[in-house]
Amino acid sequence: MIGVAGGSLLRPVEAPPGAVTRTVTVTSTVVQQMPQQTPVTAPTAMSIVAWTQGPERESYYRQENLIEAAKRVTKILRIAGVSGEVRLEGEYSTAPWSDYRRKLQLALDSKTAPDIFMESHFAVAALSDAGWIVPLDDLIRTYWDWGYNDIIDSLWSAVKYKGKIWAIPQDTEARPIFYRKDLLAKLGWNKDQIEDLPNKILKGDFTFDDMLETAAEAVRKGVVEPGYGIWHRPNAGPDWPIPYLAYGGTLYDEGSNKLVADLSIWSKVFEWFYRASMRQSKAISDKLIGLDFNRDVHPTVVAGKVLFWFGGTWHKGQWVGSFGLKEEDFWKYYGFALYPPGQRGGKPVTLSQPLVYMISSNSKYVEAAFMIVTLATDAYLNARHAVNSAHLAIRYSELSHPEYTKDRFLAETGYMVKYALYQPNHPRWGIYQQAIFDVIRGIEGGALDPGRAVDTFKRTLETQLGGDIIFKGG
Repeated sequence: MIGVAGGSLLRPVEAPPGAVTRTVTVTSTVVQQMPQQTPVTAPTAMSIVAWTQGPERESYYRQENLIEAAKRVTKILRIAGVSGEVRLEGEYSTAPWSDYRRKLQLALDSKTAPDIFMESHFAVAALSDAGWIVPLDDLIRTYWDWGYNDIIDSLWSAVKYKGKIWAIPQDTEARPIFYRKDLLAKLGWNKDQIEDLPNKILKGDFTFDDMLETAAEAVRKGVVEPGYGIWHRPNAGPDWPIPYLAYGGTLYDEGSNKLVADLSIWSKVFEWFYRASMRQSKAISDKLIGLDFNRDVHPTVVAGKVLFWFGGTWHKGQWVGSFGLKEEDFWKYYGFALYPPGQRGGKPVTLSQPLVYMISSNSKYVEAAFMIVTLATDAYLNARHAVNSAHLAIRYSELSHPEYTKDRFLAETGYMVKYALYQPNHPRWGIYQQAIFDVIRGIEGGALDPGRAVDTFKRTLETQLGGDIIFKGG
């Protein structure tokens, strides 16, 4: 263990194979990253640059926690007798992801990228293949007992690619369905039925078809306007594979490192969206895709006009923090549950898209940057981010931290992580994801029926992915 100020950073645990178990001084960790010509005993300032991203403003602790971690590194240096200072510079962005990624790619390509930057976990494959980020396995082994023994096991799979770890989880989430309790009551559901809906979904007794039929009934009976039975995100993004996963589909074959499309299952999914469209049950509006999240979607959902919302746990934080929803009204009007299974008796699902810290390969201070990321994963620092932004824990100890457990919503959604699936870490996953969105947009807009949707989908994937895709079921 590494002793700091009379105590250890974490309790002793059994290290993984190959982990370094030793007694060291912190100066050998950080000071060796200082420029060679600077004596380690002289006052030294090191600037580490970090870019982090929301885009929601409630997630600003993604940057603030790094700033705090840099201050802690400076304190450690001073305890060790080194007159050095580590400063964290950079910015927290609330720009759209597309703008943030465009800026980041330009910086990576020109070798002017920050030392630390944030991305979604599925970017690991493309960034590592391009040589823009560094593998972290050796550093994780060295610093294993600084907190990496405490990361929730399933999160490691989200940051691995070709047998190596390329990023450190910053937070995670679940994508549940939210539903309006008052609208279900208008359909004749009693209080017990409404409160039991998450359990029915867990047991496989309420399916995707049941949800669609409930939404269609709400439209027929005038409980909601046509097109307001079910709402989903209005643009491309990670949510679109969830129905396919709920019907039992798989997206990736790790052995061959190829993406997978089971066309028999995609056919069921496209049929479901067709039946949900304005041409059939009128559950999903043909004007939904293209709306603005903040100007159109969130205000409409918060106003109680939508029965089922395919959302994310962090949306609750946004609604309360930015859209005027009172905490007590959230609990009065909203329920939340996993996505129901495609077939009765099946398993519910959710998708989690952990955001992660990566270290760029052009960084002059790789180990110092890693140490800042390490200290930023402190249970308290992550818990305050989780509570403020309605994200979920990345550490086992965080689950029981008083800062975390005081939040009722996090406590009641924590179980969803056990059902979470992840997007494939494959460099061409974005093509597949965009193809899903384009086909569903065509169905909802009236350009495609289910048969043409499957044909279009297969043809697009064949043309754009070639040998990187495995087709099943037709």
